[in-house]
Amino acid sequence: MDALLLIDTDDASYPSDDAMETLGDIVTRTRAVGGVLIFASTKADLVDTPDEELSIFVPDEEDLVLRSGSPDIFEGVDDLAAGLHDLSVDRIIIAGADATVGEAGTGGDGATAADGVTAGPASQKGGATADQVEGATDGSADSANASGAVYASAMAALVCNFDVVVLSDSTTDPDGNLVAWGDAAAGAGAMVKKTADTWLRM
Repeated sequence: MDALLLIDTDDASYPSDDAMETLGDIVTRTRAVGGVLIFASTKADLVDTPDEELSIFVPDEEDLVLRSGSPDIFEGVDDLAAGLHDLSVDRIIIAGADATVGEAGTGGDGATAADGVTAGPASQKGGATADQVEGATDGSADSANASGAVYASAMAALVCNFDVVVLSDSTTDPDGNLVAWGDAAAGAGAMVKKTADTWLRM
């Protein structure tokens, strides 16, 4: 089963109208079929923001809303990988705002996820090895310079034995431009696809 993971899609972090419209399509499709929809924030200044205001897509009571103290959601939210595996999620479709690591989070202890689903360190099962992920990052100047919460979380998901799809036309940098690290993500084992070409498996 798939889960759609959207990172830092608050109004300030995700300024691109085009990306918002594109991503909104798959959000609508996910909700229509009752899919697993996860909203995650790495912003320290939004930690006390109500869940429904944490994203431009207005999370509701059916969605999982997470707050992470790390750009890597799987490090910043206790036991998230284990919780998703328990829900039979084996593929994560990921998009959102990819700020630089220095801006994306504050570090510190993990936060607790909604509805009992929480993420541990990116070291659980199989998936891409740490060396593969590190090699993909080291091998690309674009990924090293621009990898933020979306990239870090995608790489962690691979290490945690999830298949990963990065939505290339719905993942933006702080200026609202599409990110340039797609090749690095693909080299590490992720699929990089257009949003319209991606369908959730239930």
